[in-house]
Amino acid sequence: MFDAVWKTGELSIMDASGRQVKRQMPTLEDVAKFYARLTGIKAETFVATSKSFGVDLKVRQAEELMRAWRIDGTPSLVVNGKYRTDVRSAGGYDPLIALTQWLVAKERHRLP
Repeated sequence: MFDAVWKTGELSIMDASGRQVKRQMPTLEDVAKFYARLTGIKAETFVATSKSFGVDLKVRQAEELMRAWRIDGTPSLVVNGKYRTDVRSAGGYDPLIALTQWLVAKERHRLP
């Protein structure tokens, strides 16, 4: 999926130049067809599962957390619901990893 969005552009929302949003955005059905080619799972099954109550609930919960945590880009990391960081605020990828490891260790010590 990552390659289809970022490398081949098959499921990208940006045009080939990367400067403009595509006029025709990929649909859930496009994703389902792509996934079917990779896994053999029927596109109809993928769509039905994606639109199920359980999946819809989890997506809404995730979106709510993203708003609460003020996630505005990727990669963003939240440790124990308390600390939010990203590549920019940490000063790069390596510092992000080091900071995240430090925060996880700090929070691990607080667990009962």
